[in-house]
Amino acid sequence: MHVTPRRSGLHYAWIVLAAVWVLFAITSGVRFSFGVFIDPLVEEHGWNRGGVSFAYSLQFLAGIPVILFAGWLAERIGSRRIVIASAFIFIVGMMLTAEVTRLWQFQLYFGVLIGGLGSSVFVTLLPVLLTRWFYRKLGLAMGIMWTSLSLGPALFSPLMRWAIEDVGWSATFIIFGLIGGILMLASSFLLREHPQEKGLAPYGGLPVEIPLADTGSMSKSLGLGQVTAKTSFWALVAVHTLGCVGHSVPLAHMVSIATFAGIPGIAAAGILSMALATSFISRMGMSLSAEAKGGRFTLTLVLLLQTLPTLLLLTATELPLFYLFAILFGIGYGGEMVGFPIFNRQYYGLDAPLNSIYSYQMAGAMLGMAVGGWLGGALFDWTGAYTWSILAAVAAGFLGMIAALLLPSGNKQ
Repeated sequence: MHVTPRRSGLHYAWIVLAAVWVLFAITSGVRFSFGVFIDPLVEEHGWNRGGVSFAYSLQFLAGIPVILFAGWLAERIGSRRIVIASAFIFIVGMMLTAEVTRLWQFQLYFGVLIGGLGSSVFVTLLPVLLTRWFYRKLGLAMGIMWTSLSLGPALFSPLMRWAIEDVGWSATFIIFGLIGGILMLASSFLLREHPQEKGLAPYGGLPVEIPLADTGSMSKSLGLGQVTAKTSFWALVAVHTLGCVGHSVPLAHMVSIATFAGIPGIAAAGILSMALATSFISRMGMSLSAEAKGGRFTLTLVLLLQTLPTLLLLTATELPLFYLFAILFGIGYGGEMVGFPIFNRQYYGLDAPLNSIYSYQMAGAMLGMAVGGWLGGALFDWTGAYTWSILAAVAAGFLGMIAALLLPSGNKQ
């Protein structure tokens, strides 16, 4: 196929980036607004917090086999058709969640359909797709993409809490499901797997091979078996797993931690919104750091920034201290996940099975999100307080830093 290195006007890579941004903003906006759902469900139905939190965990547990299969399938049929199918499932899940009356229904519809089948493939396939479209300014493009995970939930959290209180649970999910679903489907149809499908080179020109430090020669195509034999592969999986345990406890429960301390519901939802909004800073900054500094420096830094502020929740009783936590935690949390597609390209080369590699890392991340989200509610039910939930999050963060230090220095394998 003929490839045009450069054309005047807007490169289609930016259209792909915009479509990816919308898909992420909507799905993350619903999924990571979970903290504002807990209190209304407990009050309306009398369900315990552990049972409600299990729905949060289920979206990640259900997502593990989904993303592993999707990573394998995308190498064979491409990402676009998988993304379109998931968008339809997301819409169906939203409509069914609107009508829940029993706990198992909420767990199934929200946890399995919306989270597991309807959203999880996006975080695996779309970042890898984007790495094919950008040779230059990849860090900037990834940073812009990841801001959707900040701005989407930051907007959706207060809006969904307000809508639930004003028009009710059912109408809220129908409205957000229909409007969000239309935007998701429109964005899905704009995606293209490779620049060659549009007769283009990647943005910035044709990529060159990345030399590997352990061979001293130009990178060669690595198989999945060769990649999994490397320490860096398992260190990255461990970092993503432990890092997600560390931030999923606050993400799922900071609203309830605040209301348990006497903060009103809408103000408590604003704490989550603030944390997600400030994560914008590190989603941009750490994407650039990932490209320039590599995995060990970037991941150690963000895990430290994520973990230390969580200790503030042990003593927070007033709204200003909760907002201070939200600002500091958001800066660290936002940078934890953004660099993995870049690290994979740096460590293993463009010809490696990047969808499959990233799917393993995201499986670890989803396991971490599931464990942390469930553990936060379960420890509360067992002890009557959030103290042990907070300490568990902090412990996971420090263990993640140890795993990050096992990575090669700089940006070479």
